[in-house]
Amino acid sequence: TEKLGESAPPSARSASASFSWKLLWQPDIKEKQEVMPAQPSLKRRTTRISELARTSTTAKLHSIKELAKQPEVSGSVVEVTLDLGEATYKTGDTIGVFPSNDSELVDLFGALLNQPLDTTFTLAPCTDSASLELPFACPTTLREVLSNTLDILGKPSRRLVAELAGFCSDAADREALVLLASPAGRAEWEELAQQRRLSLLELFLRFRSLAAVPLATFMELVPQMRLKPRYYTASSSPAVVGGSRVTLTLKVVRDRLLKINDRRSAPLGGVSSTFLASALAGDPVRVFVQPSNFALPPDSQVPVVMVGAGTGLAPFRGFLQERQALADAGCKLGEATLFFGCTRSDTDFICEEELSEYLRTGVLTKLVIAFSREDPQKKVYVQHRIGEHSAAVLSAVHERDGHFYVCGSTAMGRAVKEALVSVLATNLPQAEAAAFVADMVKAGRFVQELWA
Repeated sequence: TEKLGESAPPSARSASASFSWKLLWQPDIKEKQEVMPAQPSLKRRTTRISELARTSTTAKLHSIKELAKQPEVSGSVVEVTLDLGEATYKTGDTIGVFPSNDSELVDLFGALLNQPLDTTFTLAPCTDSASLELPFACPTTLREVLSNTLDILGKPSRRLVAELAGFCSDAADREALVLLASPAGRAEWEELAQQRRLSLLELFLRFRSLAAVPLATFMELVPQMRLKPRYYTASSSPAVVGGSRVTLTLKVVRDRLLKINDRRSAPLGGVSSTFLASALAGDPVRVFVQPSNFALPPDSQVPVVMVGAGTGLAPFRGFLQERQALADAGCKLGEATLFFGCTRSDTDFICEEELSEYLRTGVLTKLVIAFSREDPQKKVYVQHRIGEHSAAVLSAVHERDGHFYVCGSTAMGRAVKEALVSVLATNLPQAEAAAFVADMVKAGRFVQELWA
């Protein structure tokens, strides 16, 4: 067992003063304090992501429920319920989730690096005069860094790939990486990026001699490729499910295979959705709550128009729960219209029974569905349905100062906004219609939650 002050493994020994960090295996706490007695400049990074991580709370997974009718056809869509503990939220708030990388992929990366995953280490400056910030909390283990800090499935920058190339012990690997990161390799780079085969893990898997990179130097990648939180709009109302419990509605993305060798492959997909969908009841999940402007109007009688596609239904599930709670408390409700888009009624029309019940009780006034793949001859999207129901939309938004909400992809959001302007243009000049929507945005009556 190596102690502080003794020789480190070869990868750590190869780091020289030209690097920022030296890696100390199994540091003794007392000796660590002697080496780094009170260097005020040596502190954990204060980037926004690490700050969010510091202020996050540990929730526990309560349950997971499949929502898709045929997940094997349309893909899995799940409702994830979390117990937040002391954290609280409001309907429509954003829940940030810090995911962990898949344990099998972490084991694979550890093997590729040829380094012990569970041996404790810390980082120290290569020179006593160095003024540095730790890239992550120390002491720690390589497993912790690969699991919760480094985005091993993220795409590195071309500059980073060029820097890594210099550490390859194999000349052919080094030349191939230099070419890939150069202007001459742009075509291959773009092809790999389009095929989503350009992750840090896949580079180390393809160019095995990258394992020669000193581990302390490898740790300097972390600030450039930090595992970022994923954001979800709450799909529940605390008034219904309880103030410390929240549900998230998310699509589980598993869209490619990682070829490990000729006999073995591993499924890859969304880091966060895969992490949440594979968690077990009671498992810890690091989360934080961010306030959102995505909220129902203070006056429950103001009309609302909601537009969502796929998991864009998430915040409106919370809205409808809150409207149900208001109705149960004796409040009068204004009209609520939901435009919802999915591919087919028999595959990914999620929460159909739930929405039908809201229609029955009057919490939801009108439900308009757009099935984009139901008719092979005609693709129908939510923006088309808005045009078909222009009179109702015009009445709610223009005549009765209703609120308009959109949740989904940026492309869908853009098309929906254009559709709303077109609806208003049936009653106003085109320029005035566009200005009316712009005024709605300023007044908080037109609100969008979109993702790329």
